[in-house]
Formats: sequence, structure tokens, C-alpha cells
Amino acid sequence: MTDHLAPQDKRLEATDESPPSGLPVAALADLPKVLVAPPWAEPRRSRPPGEIPGLQVPAPQLVGRPGEFERAMALEPDAVEWDPETYWDDSVGERIYSYRPEWKFEEGLLSQLARGGPRFADRAVRHIKKSPWAGRVLLAIRSTPAAATAAHWCLRLDAGRGPGLDWFDRHGLHAVPLLIPEAFGPKAYQRTTARGALRLLAWRYGPKAVIRRAETHGPEAVAGVTAVLADHLDRPLLSNPTAGSIHAQDLLPRVLTADRAAVLPPSAVSHLIAVLSQWSPRTPYPAADAVAEACDAASLARFSLAMAQRYRFTPWTVGQLARFGGPEAAVLIEAQVKKSGARNLAQTGLALETLAAFPAETAFPALYRLSRGRLHDSVRELAAAHAAAVADRSGSEVEPLADRGTPTLGLDDPGRLTLDFGPRAFHIRTDDRLNLRVADADGKIRSRLPRPGVRDDAETAAASLVRFRALAKDLAAEREFQSDRLKDAMLTSRIWRPEEFAHLLAHPVLAALARGLIWIGETATGPQAFRLAEDGSFADVNDKPLELVEDARVRLAHPVLLDADVALWTEVFADYEILQPFDQLVRPALALTPEEAHTGVLERFSGATATFGALSEVLEWKSLHWTGDSDSQWAGGRTYLFDRELPLEALNDASREVVQNAHLLAEIDPSPDYREPDPEGRHRILWVWFSPTKNRRRGAPTLRGDALDPVLVAEILAGLGRATGIHH
Repeated sequence: MTDHLAPQDKRLEATDESPPSGLPVAALADLPKVLVAPPWAEPRRSRPPGEIPGLQVPAPQLVGRPGEFERAMALEPDAVEWDPETYWDDSVGERIYSYRPEWKFEEGLLSQLARGGPRFADRAVRHIKKSPWAGRVLLAIRSTPAAATAAHWCLRLDAGRGPGLDWFDRHGLHAVPLLIPEAFGPKAYQRTTARGALRLLAWRYGPKAVIRRAETHGPEAVAGVTAVLADHLDRPLLSNPTAGSIHAQDLLPRVLTADRAAVLPPSAVSHLIAVLSQWSPRTPYPAADAVAEACDAASLARFSLAMAQRYRFTPWTVGQLARFGGPEAAVLIEAQVKKSGARNLAQTGLALETLAAFPAETAFPALYRLSRGRLHDSVRELAAAHAAAVADRSGSEVEPLADRGTPTLGLDDPGRLTLDFGPRAFHIRTDDRLNLRVADADGKIRSRLPRPGVRDDAETAAASLVRFRALAKDLAAEREFQSDRLKDAMLTSRIWRPEEFAHLLAHPVLAALARGLIWIGETATGPQAFRLAEDGSFADVNDKPLELVEDARVRLAHPVLLDADVALWTEVFADYEILQPFDQLVRPALALTPEEAHTGVLERFSGATATFGALSEVLEWKSLHWTGDSDSQWAGGRTYLFDRELPLEALNDASREVVQNAHLLAEIDPSPDYREPDPEGRHRILWVWFSPTKNRRRGAPTLRGDALDPVLVAEILAGLGRATGIHH
């Protein structure tokens, strides 16, 4: 997958514009209090009570999102086989186990929690208290131990910030009565942390809403919470900031007052750094509002950018970019994510979270590019999750929003397609492969770029040529990026709705690529394949006009969907000399035999041989355990076998209602050395089959082959065919 670079994707240094010279230093009396005497420098206004005896801890609950517990129930152990009649009864007894060799830590706890219910909630919290990376387990638990753990994570652990805030995002004000027994409990450390979490909720929802939720614990608790929030609402959640006092201010640009009549004095700048360091999209520090109102927005944006760049995007400098940095900050964050990658995943996660807080038109393109870039899987998955959240916020799905955000690069603007040489002008054209061509005033295509002549305006001509070369580079990158997107759309059977397909046809880049592909759309007589003709109409394989129904849905054609028409379409494209943006027609059109469709067992490959390396391109070599209830002599040991998890979206509608997992399993002989398997070692395939479970126990069901998307099946058959030499 190409790592697409948008035209504006350059590392930007903070703008070095200087404020007007000779400006006076602002008087402290004219500045907001937080820039003069911040709350962390002020004495406390109130003294909340220490311990309130008799507070009742609410009973734990499990609060899941739609389908969340069902997905947890569908999790399976990384085991070779198990007895489905007894395994779950033995696994979920009166205890919840933090370690079982056949389970990943987080998935094992999620499975037990979903099956055991609230009775396991507090025990699950104890198991993950020091493991914020297993935060998905905490997310559904609504209890005092869960609230205390979330508060500890987000306020005291860098690696726990995200998971802790995720918990507060879900439970919101429901967290207040859960925190109160900790906020007024016997242990000072826990009291401080829980009170910081109460202030966080007050930042988010307002003090009155938090105080109202305290009423369930009685008037003494209400008075205590009121006292906590009365002590400077904009006091930092936990520790006093030190950022403003330890960094040289003369390395940062000056900040003007809102009327641009004065600059902030050094003492105010110190406090400004501290204020900005407290703000992030999910910790909206209230004092930032006063700063934004008191300072000039442009100079504050320059300061925000310079602060992040100067101090290398440390956690305390990244979050504030979403509030103060402006559009340039999004470009900086995207570049920083590419640079840092998975080396510091917590910091990268904060950067992506900050990027997602920008307006959708700024955030989504950057997040989408990162989700498809040459980055570690963990980073791309995080970026994809944030891109999906931004798309949902915009009321759209991811791919349609990506279509709408595809840059036109000026190809829809005739004025930008002119090369001005002064007395001469040339026009930029694109061919069917989106290569740039230059035509003279008479429309004749030139074989090469024109050179400025003695009568031309040298400066104007030079600028035009620079613009042309930049456009050629950007267009080549965009062509590769969008071609990869369309290829993935074919392989995942993406459907375009009528309005989405109409947008694609009107887009100068996407439409040019679409003309090199075969599509399938709904007609009055059923689905039919078509291409986009030169005049914009639709033509079938016989080159006759084709009409789609008014609400037709459209998809890209995979050869397996074209049956015998593949050869005819190949001939049509050859006759018209149409070059495809990716290998569509030449892909193998392999389908299941009737028996394979019924049983899910790919009998054609049984007995065939293949190298380990070739099989690894289609399947995954996974570590599995023999469980204690296994009939094998290796019970309790470990082995490696081939297994590939298939996307549930590839199941047809009927199967999706009854099947919770889908796998492609295989067994080979001899088994390679699991520690260092030889890529060139040749093995005989015993069986390859589709399965609704990882379980290889005798009698475990198979998954019908025709339950899966024929495009996915065709690609699997082609991959196994390349590995074995069986191409039928």
C-alpha cells in the first residue's frame, strides 16, 4: 500500500512572523487572572472533609454497547481443540482466572466477564489494575473499584491515560457516586486521585451536574463534593504544572493581547505555557477559555505550534494543538505520527486523539491517509478507529467520506490548468492514465515541456513550470493511492449507493480511474456488468448502452462474478486499448465445486505439496495450546498450526445470524520446526477447510463454502493455487 503524500504534506516550521515592533508589554491588570496569579499559586479556598464514614459502595454493574457482550462471548481460546460441551462450564466457575495458557490475557478476562456477569466484575478489576493495556476489560464495568482504577490510570500513568479516559467517556456522570467512597475514604492517596477525577467530570459536565449526582450518598457527601469543586475549579486535576517555569521563553514567538496592542510579559508567558499544557480534547481545562479570549488568535496559534515543535511533541504539548494550533497543526501532527510510529504508542495515540478533535474536513483526510500508510499495524489500526469515529461524527461511513475528500488537484478548474509564459500560454491536459500533457494554443499536444523563450516573461514562466512539476508529482501519488483504494474496494465487495457513484463519476481523478475498470450494477433485468464509455454513458460487454435502475447499487466486478464474460471483456478492453489502474481482469476466476460449497472442505488441495513460505502467504502460522480436556497425549503443551481468521463481513446475511466466527484452517505433514520453520521446506497438505470455530476437535462443524463472499473465496483459492500449482 502506498504511503500517499498529500500536496500540503510537508513539515511546517512555526510561522516566524514577528508582531509589530515597538509594542509595549501588557499590564498585569489587563490580563486574566490565570496569567497573573494562577490557581496553583493561590491558597485553597476550602478544606473538604477527609473521611466520611458509612459511605456505601454501589453494587457492580456491566454496561455494554450493542453487540459488545455477544462479541466477548464469541471469543475462543488459542487452543487446538476443546470439548464445547464442558469447556465453558469448567472455565467459568466461581473464580475468574487471570492466566490460562490458551488465552491472551485481555481476551480471557473479557470472555469470563461476559459469561460470568457482574459477580466477576470486582475480581476482574483487581487482575487488570496494573495493566492499562487491557483496558477493554475495565470499559464495561461500572463499579467503585473500576472508577478508582480508571482515575488512577488517567491521572497517574502515562500509559493509562487513554484507557482511563475511555472509561470516563462511557460512564460519564454515572461515575460520580462510584468515586465518592474513594474521594472520602480512609486512604489519602486514593482520595487525592478520586477528587481529581471529580474535577475532571466537573470540567466536562459542570459543577452543578456533578454535585446533583452526589445526592445518592446523602447531604454530607454533597457538602464534601461541593467543597472539592469550590477549591478553584480550574486547579489542575492532580499535580501543579511545572512546564512554564523550566523552559526558555525566548525560543518561542511572542503572544499579543486580543487587541494586538501589547505583548504578554514573561511571567504571563510562563503561566500561558502551564495553561496550554493542561488542555487536551478530553481534558478541557476551563482556564483555557480565558486565555483564548485574552490573546490574539494568530499569535497564539504561532506560539502553540512553536511550543509543540520546540519540545518535540511531548504529551503536555500535543493536546493543546487541537484548540490553539489551527489547520497547520494537523499537518504537523500527521508528520509526527509517521515519524514516531509505534515506538511510543501511548504518545502516538494521544497525537491521533488530538488530530481527531480537529474539524472533520481537516481531521478525516489525515487520519485516513495514516490508516493506509506504511506504518506499524497498531498505528494504522488506531488511525482507522479515529477515522471511523470522525466519519460517524459527520454522519457518514468511512469510504464514502474518503471519496468526497479526494482532492481534485485543480483538474476541475480550467484556470489552474493553464501555464502562463506571459505572451504565450499553454494548456494542461490529462490522458486516460492521468498523465499530464501540454497543448499549445492551437490544441496540439507537445512532446515535451515548453522552454521559456527570450520574449517570454522569465519569472512567470518559471513559476508555471514549478507548478506543473508539482502537479505531476501530486497526481502520480494520488493515482497510486486511489488505485489501491479501488482495488481494496473490489476485494472487499464494497457497494456504492447511487449518490456515491454519481460523485465518483463527477470527480476528475476517480472518474478517470473508474473508466479503466468493469463495474456491476442493478438493471431492470438483474445485475449486469458494464464499463464507462468515452461519452460518460454505460456500455455492456457487447458495447450496447446499458441503463441502471434509479436506485441502483454498484460494485466493482471481480472476474469470479463475470463467469464466461471475462474473455469477452478482456477483448473489449484490448480493442479500445484501455489500461486498467490495477490487475482486475487478469485475476483468477476460481470458484468452489458443488461439494466444496456444501462441505467447506477444499478437497482439491488435499495431498498437494507446497513450501512453508508459500502457504504462509495465504495462512497464518499460529501458536496454539493443547487444553487439559484434550484427548491428545500432548495435553497442556503447545504447538503451531495454520489458521487464518476471516472477516465476518464476508459471511452472507443468513450465515451472519448464526455464525460468530469464520476461519480458514489447514493441517500439513510433516510439521515444521515451530521455532525456525524453513520457508523452503516442502510439506504435504492434509486438509484445508472453512470453519466457524478454531476448534479442531473431531466432530467440530465446518463452515459451508457458499456462506462466504465468492470474491474472498476466489482470492483464497488463487493464493493456495499459487502455493501448490493447482489452478483449477
